[in-house]
Amino acid sequence: MEVLSPGEYVENVPLHQKDLNQSLAIAHKAVARLGWVVVVANDNSLICQTAAAGFYQGEIVTINVARGNATMSSRPVNEYYWDDAQNQKNVAQFAAVVAALVAEQEKADRNLHPMHREPYGALVPSKSYQVTPYLVYANALVFVAMVVAGISPLHPTAQQLFVWGGNFRPAVADGEWWRLLTYMFLHGGAMHLLMNTFALLYIGMYLEPLMGKLRFASAYILTGICAGLLSITMHGFSVGVGASGAIFGMYGVFLSMLTTNHIQKTLRKTMLRSILFFVVLNLLYGLQGNTDNAAHIGGLLSGMIIGYIYYPGISKRASTSKQLVTTAALAAATLALTFFVVRIFA
Repeated sequence: MEVLSPGEYVENVPLHQKDLNQSLAIAHKAVARLGWVVVVANDNSLICQTAAAGFYQGEIVTINVARGNATMSSRPVNEYYWDDAQNQKNVAQFAAVVAALVAEQEKADRNLHPMHREPYGALVPSKSYQVTPYLVYANALVFVAMVVAGISPLHPTAQQLFVWGGNFRPAVADGEWWRLLTYMFLHGGAMHLLMNTFALLYIGMYLEPLMGKLRFASAYILTGICAGLLSITMHGFSVGVGASGAIFGMYGVFLSMLTTNHIQKTLRKTMLRSILFFVVLNLLYGLQGNTDNAAHIGGLLSGMIIGYIYYPGISKRASTSKQLVTTAALAAATLALTFFVVRIFA
């Protein structure tokens, strides 16, 4: 049982930080922005006084900081004169300022160039950037395994790519659905792998910290599957391989983000031009050779849809459980689409 002083109000306030030092720093910033006077400060708490007004001497606000949250109390300086509404207002003001500071910091992080955000480079995983380099590693390891097995690193044949899991309509219709996943980790030569690696690193360094690891990984796989579905719909007897369908999917996700206010306006314009140039150039290039534009378009369109579905959770910092629910719903919808398309050709 908690015993409160007359007129005292106590509430837990989330600080949205991952360690004690970060939590304490955000509390200090919030107090400074509110203009409260810090009377006592130590390693995990602050005692402040609000401004007096006339005969009213203000309140003493105590903030006990832990990792990710604070226990905050507000009580009158003079215990014989208090205003319950003002004590509650102090806590509400502090929580609102903390939320604003966190939002400002997150927006600044989103607008920070990836090369400054990831000091160890694009190929080294970090706390907010893990899925992208691991996908690059997976693509490279599969390619090395193919070469070690005796497949040409420059010109593998369609039959060899099929044996390793390439996307092929008759095989998928015959029950080999797993090809819709494996094909995106295979590549038709070293140049194909290098081009896709560059494109994946470029988009991943911007998008993965913005979306979070779970959303990014699931969007990559799901858009890759959708790309493979449109590919087998348009191409009946060719073997499809490569990560470009899923990569186009991530560009589609980013395009959807760039149509919202989640990213600073000046950066949105620059990135929108850059991504549209990439998309249009690659689609035009695909008209000249053996490039699977159907997979590119399938990935791009499904990525935009998935991006808009994920956006509310991204903007509101949805919990992991809510992310899992959304991801499970998207996975179920993709599975239903897969079943529908495969049944057409079965």
